[in-house]
Amino acid sequence: MKQRILLFDAVSCTGCLSCVTACSMAHTGAVSPASSRIHISFDPFENRWPAVYCRQCTAAPCAKVCPVEAIRLDERQEYWYVDYERCIGCMLCIDACPLGAMFYDPHHDQVIKCDTCGGEPACVKVCATQALAWGDAADRSLYRKQKGRR
Repeated sequence: MKQRILLFDAVSCTGCLSCVTACSMAHTGAVSPASSRIHISFDPFENRWPAVYCRQCTAAPCAKVCPVEAIRLDERQEYWYVDYERCIGCMLCIDACPLGAMFYDPHHDQVIKCDTCGGEPACVKVCATQALAWGDAADRSLYRKQKGRR
């Protein structure tokens, strides 16, 4: 199985937050940064806009810690998602994620994570600088080379 993930180039990101807006719109129909599955914030020490989002870990510590198995692989086993019919809101997954990519959405009182929009990420479609791409996890270094960096 080829694992597809979001690829991010912090150097190309301008911090416009179009990805955050597109993500919240795709999932809730409203512009709400708290409901976005991707978070962008300025790092003044690096002079960049790093992104925090689920990397679709193979080991998936968030899924392993879930007492009701609410974090599941999709049918094609390409991405992890939260099954809200099962989720009991214990938030153990938030603490388990080593990337800090599981979030709590206070507007909907639930944990959220990137589900890749089912394989067609809204954030990638709106990224004007192509700082975000959708590709094979093994091509992570290839993406940076194509962008002219190592």
